[in-house]
Amino acid sequence: MRTIEIVPSASALLQSLRGLGYSPETALADLIDNSIAAGASAISVDLDWNGGEPIARVLDDGCGMDAEALVRAMCFGGNGPDGERAETDLGRFGLGLKTASLSQCRQLSVVTRKAGVTSALAWDVDEVIARRRWDALVLDPLPPSDQVIILEAGDNGTLVQWERMDSIGGLSGLDRDAFFLRVRDIGDHLGMVFHRFLSGDARRIGISLNGRAVRGWDPFQRAHPATITMQSEPVRHAGKIFTVMPYVLPHRDRFNNDAEYEAAGGPGGWGERQGFYVYRGRRLLVPGGWLGLGGTRAWTRDEASRLARIAVDLPVGLDADWRIDVRKSQARPPGRLRPRLTVIAGLCRDRAREVFAWRGSRAKGQLRQARSQDDIWAAGFGSARYRIKRDHPAVRAVSEALGGKGALVEGLLALIERSVPVERIWLDVSEAEGAATPSFSAAEIAQLALQLAAVVSAMPASTPLEERLDQLIRHLPGDMSALRIAVLHNLKAAS
Repeated sequence: MRTIEIVPSASALLQSLRGLGYSPETALADLIDNSIAAGASAISVDLDWNGGEPIARVLDDGCGMDAEALVRAMCFGGNGPDGERAETDLGRFGLGLKTASLSQCRQLSVVTRKAGVTSALAWDVDEVIARRRWDALVLDPLPPSDQVIILEAGDNGTLVQWERMDSIGGLSGLDRDAFFLRVRDIGDHLGMVFHRFLSGDARRIGISLNGRAVRGWDPFQRAHPATITMQSEPVRHAGKIFTVMPYVLPHRDRFNNDAEYEAAGGPGGWGERQGFYVYRGRRLLVPGGWLGLGGTRAWTRDEASRLARIAVDLPVGLDADWRIDVRKSQARPPGRLRPRLTVIAGLCRDRAREVFAWRGSRAKGQLRQARSQDDIWAAGFGSARYRIKRDHPAVRAVSEALGGKGALVEGLLALIERSVPVERIWLDVSEAEGAATPSFSAAEIAQLALQLAAVVSAMPASTPLEERLDQLIRHLPGDMSALRIAVLHNLKAAS
């Protein structure tokens, strides 16, 4: 069969590849993938505002490349997605270095050093357009920078430099303050994506951003004593086994302060970060979301599931099955795995809903003394209605104390039940990213203590006094120790 070679237009294709949709943080993460694959232990990211003409540099102490290897690395496509890759190789399509970089700038320079020998090449978008050829530039002399000096002082390593950033990227056109706010966001993103490398859960590396160490952010808050670690699930697919590990994070009440709670929410906040965390080679690809699971009606990010987070640890060899994209920021589970993943996630969401609704008081291993019979509210009566339990000891005591006027209590409770502003409460909680733990002033504690002491006194004396009090305050949010002491003081003073 006769064939005709059709060579793509260098200028047109290169400009098209620039529009793949990288953000600055996802592009820099792609460069760090290459540094990790090169065995680097220290990676320095420097983002220089440069008077409104930003320059980005990523320097690592990895194995570096000789001249031939550098040419292969600068070739669009490289080994491609079907090439053999080591378990430590975080590459995917052979495009990352080029497309990630040129999505942000018009000139990409790579200076690399192997066994004391330096090689340097650059892609210049304007030169390719002018020449209409895939002509890379041989850099001689080397671009001047402190990073080049550091590189030249060692035997091995690689420096990637972005220059002439334009509007297609996300760092150009910003004033100084806006630029450094984006730098902060980038640091948070890198701390999330590479948290397992930064913590030593994978091969330990150090990443610095503008001279400051990037701190890893653990999405699962495994060091927090109130985090629930559910049973891990080994899953076999395509001859490989990977692990699914569900977690339910602590309720807001279980954090020491608002700053700790906000930090645990992660980049984007609690609502954004719920769901699946898909890792490939221990590098985070998908930081939350429900992967289109949930049956006929796909789950969405909602308040009740905000505490549910599920780790999926994929080996490198399942890229195609999970449809991992060029930017390594999206993944979709294979069809045959969706039912099982739905079941696992459903159980995690149910547990998270319980912790969210009861402020963690029913979480496994947490406050075991809390009992369902002490709840004063009962839910599940259609149209988001909630009912006050008429058989709760406090409700019974008040009704009996009124004797023949118990109908007054019934009428008041019915009015309260039918006027709970459910939609307004939901809106307020959503806007505040969770219900805040109320704090009481000394005057409020004193007043409430008098009111509760009267109710406790009316409850059946056959139940010990302290147990009666616990039936009232056991499910109140926050630390009720001061209130408990005040109520007991009032009861003893009245006896």
